[in-house]
Amino acid sequence: MAELLESTMLICFGLSWPMNLAKNIKAKSARNMSLQFILLIITGYIAGISAKLYNHRFNYVLVVYLLNLVVVSANVVVYFINRRYDRRAQEANAALKSQLSGNTNSPVNVTEEPTHISAARKPSIHNQGDDEMETYRELNSITEAGGVVLFGSNTFASLPVGELTQAFRITEPIYNRSIKDIRIEHIESYLKVCLYDLNPRKIFVNMGDVDILDENVDVDSFISKYEWLLYMIHTKTQASIYIVPVISDSQTAYKINERLKALATQTGCKYIDVSGVLEAKRPTLRLFELLKVHMRNHPINFADAMEVGNLSNRKIEDVPNDGQFSAEPGLKRKAAYAKH
Repeated sequence: MAELLESTMLICFGLSWPMNLAKNIKAKSARNMSLQFILLIITGYIAGISAKLYNHRFNYVLVVYLLNLVVVSANVVVYFINRRYDRRAQEANAALKSQLSGNTNSPVNVTEEPTHISAARKPSIHNQGDDEMETYRELNSITEAGGVVLFGSNTFASLPVGELTQAFRITEPIYNRSIKDIRIEHIESYLKVCLYDLNPRKIFVNMGDVDILDENVDVDSFISKYEWLLYMIHTKTQASIYIVPVISDSQTAYKINERLKALATQTGCKYIDVSGVLEAKRPTLRLFELLKVHMRNHPINFADAMEVGNLSNRKIEDVPNDGQFSAEPGLKRKAAYAKH
């Protein structure tokens, strides 16, 4: 009976390792793996096997020990393979930055498309958010707990949250803690400053607009890292998490968004459908309009539902210039926002 119970313990404990192994293989990155921890587990299994051999207990329990040892040892092999992937990615990023820094004469057109869309298409050329962290640490000292946080890369980073919350008359505290040019694999080190220190009530996540610039991006690896990001947020905060899909008309973005929609269901997050943003004449306003319904502290009611599309369906010139909408004095803007 004692051996049966010991085998049950080993089987239950060992079932997590094949799943962990599969996840590490898909991730193709060793950033979330700990070689020391794996070696410690292997040492424990070797000690258990040695005890069985020392006592001459050659039974099915020993077989379970050996099977677990094999699976755990496979993680060591995957660790070094993933380390090689990480080195190659770093070398590729370094080469890209070097190439971009030397190409300073290329013309850049910033007038033909919205700011947050054009920003999302610019490759990363700086130090991955260190500058923003200094500013965010200072701002965190004056924030209120229980607010709403926007957390993402270029699309969110370009949102003028102050003006938008004023224009849409949102009273809840909203903080933008997005990082320009950040990729999903580099985001974990910024979570404390951008999210945990704020103790938010709601978190809106929008990652991937920089990752899809890589034509060889691995969708499976990206989703695996995104799942890990959601897990970290779930374990460190009590906030409700809203997944905002990648705003792009590329095929890669479409594949990622389909996976994100399924991931939202699996992880208990809410997926916000932002389809139609790219077709809008004012994408920035349309995006925030779709988000603001979910920012309210109370459940959406009929009045809230009727308000969606109110500003976007009105001509800009019909919106009173009472401080609720920023506009240059004397400038009469006649362009109508997209109608849906």
